[in-house]
Amino acid sequence: MNILVHDVDAHEMIPSHLLGEAFGEPGRMMGALFAAAHEFRPDPTATNMHQPDIRDTMAIDVDNIWKVKGPGAPSAVDMGRRIEVMDVMGIDRQLIFPTTAIAAQIVGGMNDFAFKQRFGGDTSVFGGLSRPEFAERFVEAYNQWAIANSAIDGRIRVVGIIRTRDTVAEMINDARKLVDGGIRAVYLNADVPPGGVSPAHSSLDPMWKLFEEKNIAVTLHIGTEFFFLDPGWAVAETFQDLFQSPEIPNTNIQMFSTAHMAIENYLSAMVLGGVFERFPRLRVGLMEVGAYWVGPAARRMDMYVKVFPGASAAKFPMKPSEYIARNVRVSPFNFEPVDRYFNEDPDLADVFCFSTDYPHVEGTKDSMKNMLAKVEPLGEDITLKFFRSNAEWLLP
Repeated sequence: MNILVHDVDAHEMIPSHLLGEAFGEPGRMMGALFAAAHEFRPDPTATNMHQPDIRDTMAIDVDNIWKVKGPGAPSAVDMGRRIEVMDVMGIDRQLIFPTTAIAAQIVGGMNDFAFKQRFGGDTSVFGGLSRPEFAERFVEAYNQWAIANSAIDGRIRVVGIIRTRDTVAEMINDARKLVDGGIRAVYLNADVPPGGVSPAHSSLDPMWKLFEEKNIAVTLHIGTEFFFLDPGWAVAETFQDLFQSPEIPNTNIQMFSTAHMAIENYLSAMVLGGVFERFPRLRVGLMEVGAYWVGPAARRMDMYVKVFPGASAAKFPMKPSEYIARNVRVSPFNFEPVDRYFNEDPDLADVFCFSTDYPHVEGTKDSMKNMLAKVEPLGEDITLKFFRSNAEWLLP
């Protein structure tokens, strides 16, 4: 394959002892929390966030960048090394999402039972702050880090976070700060309505207009979407074999099986509520929640505009599936049968995009090689779409 690939989902993965250097006092607090979590429930894997010997000095070579996962992987810490990693991988442009800032938001939203189960329950590391207050400060610190690192190279697109606020005005203000700071992609939470209203409400139009005019990629990513459903659904003895990803603490197989639901709900509100009709060049990416649901969701929306002919969506000039094909990009997990999706929904061939999830373990080893084996038999056009041209919508 002679294609320079675009990668729509990668990460920083700064370990506990270096978080203070990157994010100041909130980083130091999160580092102490990771250390406490390791003491409470030791993690022997390479993705453990508490590994005090790591300094981001591993050699940048093919074996390391495709095989090594976790904070020890090359450029997991130092974004100044990321361009060289991308060159070895054969990647042109890359969206870089947070790791610890997602975890911090989850810590801020966890109930006491979940926090005790994952971290032991000791809140003294927060120095008197409530867990939601800590999460707020961490995200603020992360956004300053994201702005600083966005200036490294135009091939790196570090994603800024716009947290769900009580009011739309607050969210629009946060959006303007990030855009003015040079951020070219933003990450929104999909767990509760933004500012208390639907994403399709006209009060949010100034934010969508800003993103459209400035060519900002709007993304939804796995993480706080687990709060979309009552966490009690995952409280059962058979679900306590927890998968302890730093990106999504305290999760398990049941939570993963429903992770797409919040994203699908948010997308449905945008499509049926006319956001893409009003803002035809709004760029939206849905990351690390799988792609198995996209075709059925598009077909279901197409069906319901026929069932409700009096709805505004039924009067739009395009079908819901056509708005999705034009405006939305989705990164499937690298274990998914993406070749089947291309075959079953050819009208959505512009939607699916490759991602490495580097250096997270969910990205799997040799992901580019494995995904190429699935899509290459579909022909050169589909291969180019999946590995590069579809993603250009999110990486202008």
